[in-house]
Amino acid sequence: MGPEFVAGEPAVLFGKKLVVADLHIGIEHEYYTSGVKLESQTHEMSKRLDIIIKQTKASELILLGDIKHKVPGISYQELREIPEFMKHFLDKLKVIVVMGNHDPGIENFAKVDVKPTEGFASDEVYFTHGHTWPSKDFLKCKYLIMGHIQPQIEFKDKLGYRWQEPVWVRSKLDPGEVKKKYGSHADLPEVLIIPGFNTLIGGHKINRKSHEKEHKTPIMKMLKLKESDIYLLDGTYLGKLKDL
Repeated sequence: MGPEFVAGEPAVLFGKKLVVADLHIGIEHEYYTSGVKLESQTHEMSKRLDIIIKQTKASELILLGDIKHKVPGISYQELREIPEFMKHFLDKLKVIVVMGNHDPGIENFAKVDVKPTEGFASDEVYFTHGHTWPSKDFLKCKYLIMGHIQPQIEFKDKLGYRWQEPVWVRSKLDPGEVKKKYGSHADLPEVLIIPGFNTLIGGHKINRKSHEKEHKTPIMKMLKLKESDIYLLDGTYLGKLKDL
């Protein structure tokens, strides 16, 4: 059971399991406190997911962390919109949330199955947000999928204009780095990094040298990141990260 990318969306299917990451519900409240008024994107994200669920016939929705945005604490927007969001999808399919670094307290009001920060294994896939060490169970899996860094590639034209696009990252683990934490293992899972689902959150430009200092999370430390294969959301293969 390999990953099937949903064309044009930062969503992936493992069998009947639909996976997205980094919803950051409530980020508009942060913009508002900075003087920028934006409409809530929660309803729009629900509509996008409804379309994807209908297209893929998924029976399970796995949300890979950072469901809420405010940290520390919980905003009024999050308290109102997250339960509504979850109920909308619970009426359609099974919903699982993996705790992200923005999600403390979400288990008290999300009213869904909430997994711990280290993640969980299911059907040869290990699901985690990506900001903590995964449990040793990930080594029994064929794939590890994570969010957290919201990967983007920065492009630059001949006139110096720069822009960025969200990308998929398919990477391999460094056996030496894995051994330091977990001991030696013959077969290591492939790592798939999923772009953020909320279009307001931006992302991290992984082809910039500064990125190496920005994200020293446990899993990222174990990756052969520069050897990773990079894909746009429409499936276009851009090449190895080291060449971008």
